[in-house]
Amino acid sequence: MTGSPTWAEPWAVHEDEHVLVVAKPAGVNTHRADVHAQDGMYEWVQRQRPDVALSIVHRLDKVTSGVLVFGKTAVANRSLTRQFEERTVAKAYDLVTTRDDPPASAQTAQPIDGAAASTAFERRATGAVHHRYVATPHSGRTHQVRIHAEALGLPITGDVGHGGREAPRVYLHAGSIAFDHPEGGRRTYEVAAPPSFDDLVAGRGSPLGPAARFAAAHESRAALFDPADTDAYLWVDRDHDGFADLRIERLGRVALVLDYRDAEPDLPSGWIDGLHDTLDLDAVYVQHRPRGGGGGIARRVSGEAGPTFDVSESGVRYRIDLSASPTSSGLFLDQRETRREILRTDLTGTTVLNTFAHTGALSVAAALAGAETLTLDLSKHYLDWARENLRGNDIDPAAHDFIYGDAMEWMTRLAKKGRTFDLVLVDPPTSSTARKGSKRWTVGRDLHDLVTRAAMLCAPGGRVYVSTNFRKMQWPAFLDHVARGLDAAGRVGEVDTRTLPLDHRSGPGDPPYLKGAWIRLDG
Repeated sequence: MTGSPTWAEPWAVHEDEHVLVVAKPAGVNTHRADVHAQDGMYEWVQRQRPDVALSIVHRLDKVTSGVLVFGKTAVANRSLTRQFEERTVAKAYDLVTTRDDPPASAQTAQPIDGAAASTAFERRATGAVHHRYVATPHSGRTHQVRIHAEALGLPITGDVGHGGREAPRVYLHAGSIAFDHPEGGRRTYEVAAPPSFDDLVAGRGSPLGPAARFAAAHESRAALFDPADTDAYLWVDRDHDGFADLRIERLGRVALVLDYRDAEPDLPSGWIDGLHDTLDLDAVYVQHRPRGGGGGIARRVSGEAGPTFDVSESGVRYRIDLSASPTSSGLFLDQRETRREILRTDLTGTTVLNTFAHTGALSVAAALAGAETLTLDLSKHYLDWARENLRGNDIDPAAHDFIYGDAMEWMTRLAKKGRTFDLVLVDPPTSSTARKGSKRWTVGRDLHDLVTRAAMLCAPGGRVYVSTNFRKMQWPAFLDHVARGLDAAGRVGEVDTRTLPLDHRSGPGDPPYLKGAWIRLDG
């Protein structure tokens, strides 16, 4: 795996010298709104193609899934831009609607914001309540299909803002796109609509029931991963998927429900059944994590699977233990892109220091990329877990170093000894007390001190990765800590920020909580 990714890319529909065609899931923007917002599909795909300069040549709404095209060359960008402007690109959208007397076809040329627009609709399937159509827009106005569907009395199910009935998602999907390829000839690219579209028309379950919500939420994540190499990701993310105060992690064949409600009522049986209906699960566990603190370890509420098992991520195996901690399964899913970034980097002959290492997932990624690692944590149990994770990926722990102790103290000791590392990883808890009677360390007050210590341990031209999931810390404060830390260390760094991966969700009033920075020192 050293130096290049080996995981599958089911989201890549077609790629050649000029274009990259992808399948965008619902709930993901085409591109991010600003530099500190969550990545859109464009930024995420660009990170998978670091040696290619991708260009956005058309867009899909956040709520819309389906086929999306990026240009890779100046020739393709000019050609596709011209074709979109001249309206010679042919697009077709799948949608689901409700109407007592669904017409076989319909068309409107209602202007949008004073501009000419035309869309044709053709019925493809009829159910007792829901009906499936294909919409063909003959212009490219913002929200055109959604606006025209409402105007014709065919509002899209889930598109409440345009007259549609409430549903787990907006049932609109970009099914195909056709254009003249820069190499010559007319090319058509297709992405099949998710199964939930047919389920809705066929009347399989209530559209507002938990099974439908779980299915829609899972479809929007699973499209990003090949189950052969990744079976661990966030399945449900609170209100973004219709379940306030609940997150659900898919961990292999186990669903872990993270319940943030203050009270701890049993999960409704319909929710548990809905999880099993969506995936062939061996067990469902619930872990209560009230926001005021407390809670306990996960408890099994269905199935037979024990609390300890392995999962796969990007072809790497990690051990999960749901009985080990009231706050962690052993794998932080929000750091997936950090592990990917390490995996795709050739670290042969380099040294990596992983502080606050937890179960050593970042150390495993670094070792697989060719590095010699030093894993540092205050828990002997977690260090043993890290060794087990290395062994699970055919890596001999004896070829790597481990230190039990306080990260702050050991970073100081290592610096005094003149130790340096090519990569220093710093993902601390929000607060920590190394030992009884010692001063409590907090991210909000002390993160810059960690950056300083990490920078002092970093070799010339090396990198530091620092992150925090402290929700109350905003980006300006986080970046100020980074700048203060580098200044105190007498180092200059090029900072590239990161936040939540695409299986996590954010939106207006709910900014992404994870703030991370890759810092290239002395660059």
